[in-house]
Amino acid sequence: MSRRRDSPTQHNEIKELETAISKPRLARVPGSHHVVVAGPKGGAGKTTAAAMLALCFAELRGEIVSVLDATTQLGTLRRRLVSSEEPPTRPFRELCARALDGDVLPEWSALAPYADVVNGLRVLRSLSSPAGQDCLTPAEFAAGVALLRHAGDIVVSDVGAKANGPVAMAALNSASTLVLATEFAYDALELTIEMVSALAGQPLSYRPDPDDWSAVADGRFAPLVAGSVVVVAPGRQQCGATDRRDVNLPAMTEWLRVVCGGGVVMVNHDDHLDLGDRIVLGELQLDTAVAYLRATAAIAARFPLTEVNE
Repeated sequence: MSRRRDSPTQHNEIKELETAISKPRLARVPGSHHVVVAGPKGGAGKTTAAAMLALCFAELRGEIVSVLDATTQLGTLRRRLVSSEEPPTRPFRELCARALDGDVLPEWSALAPYADVVNGLRVLRSLSSPAGQDCLTPAEFAAGVALLRHAGDIVVSDVGAKANGPVAMAALNSASTLVLATEFAYDALELTIEMVSALAGQPLSYRPDPDDWSAVADGRFAPLVAGSVVVVAPGRQQCGATDRRDVNLPAMTEWLRVVCGGGVVMVNHDDHLDLGDRIVLGELQLDTAVAYLRATAAIAARFPLTEVNE
């Protein structure tokens, strides 16, 4: 990855991580690998995590990687990755509807009108309009993702904060790896533990009025949780957020580390990412780049195939 000057120790770790990401080979069969980025709290870094993971895979693996905004509101994924001077592409929801009708082939010559290409990464536009009209059905979303999986090697979906909604459930049903994006703050970690425990089939909450996770709490996603990767962004105290200085945040993070078998990656504060504008890899702090390389390597470690022999 493009990065600022690194020390010899950091250089060695970066090279090891890049090898860990690039070396595992996926099968050359239809289906590819679907990475779903989810989390129950808005503004906790899900879109940033999806964008960074997809960029790492696209740059280091030389495969067809696509990333899509599966939020049910206007998302910011395209703005984080694509220059504002680029003309708009066709919306992903249109592609999904066509895929369900069997009206498009899984070939990038046919899919090109729906994707921007940034550093080799295919970026697909948000699903919905501000008013929520033209929202996808789960069947349409599943058909669209299946099409992308057949046309490429890795698909990364940002499902936003509605992780128990119908579209998010369709994403979870087709997920190969789950990435949980949260932040180092009491409210965010509490909600994430609540979500993870429900997906594992053992709902846990200390809130008097917890979210309804009954649709996903039957245990069928427990294997997905057991291999999930957690990305923890730096906490930001927000208006109305719970101030719990007595809470041991590292203990909450450790709970996630134990339950989520893919590991927990901590991300430091980065002024460039906090701007919320287009991500430029060369502007990232080195520690930030390394953190997302660690998360990407953790996903690659769970690819179901053996490494290429050298």
